[in-house]
Amino acid sequence: MVNQPNNTLNLFWAFSLSAFLALVLMILQVNQILVFWPEWMALVIIYWALMVPDRIGPLVGFITGTLLDVLLVRNFGVLGFGLASLAFVVNRTHLQLRVLSLWQQTVVIGLFIGIFKLITGWLYGLTSDLTLSAAYFYPSLGSMLMWPFAFILLQELRRKARIA
Repeated sequence: MVNQPNNTLNLFWAFSLSAFLALVLMILQVNQILVFWPEWMALVIIYWALMVPDRIGPLVGFITGTLLDVLLVRNFGVLGFGLASLAFVVNRTHLQLRVLSLWQQTVVIGLFIGIFKLITGWLYGLTSDLTLSAAYFYPSLGSMLMWPFAFILLQELRRKARIA
């Protein structure tokens, strides 16, 4: 029998560690050099919403997205809304996604990240002078290519933390 409070504490530390690493990778301004730099926080939110949908959802996505908005000094709440909607979609489809192979998941994750970029791009267009171009969606491809590696690393973290 799994001890529930210990499991919740392990989930908190595992999610916090993965979110911190994603924040560090998002703060690195490599995307000006590498246009395919992945959306690391979106990948972390997708993974945890997929594996633990009853505990990681839109509220966690909104909080981490708002924190990312503050750290990147962007329009307040745009990434929060985008990550919350992404976590909602993943929570609603987690049963279908979990039966797919890793390569099939990669295609669906690329689609989800593209929708995330479309939502945030639309909100940035409403609140500032951003115009959407094809280069804005390149991180979707980079995220899609990085999904198998992120999935394996986060799966190992989840196994080490003994999260069911």
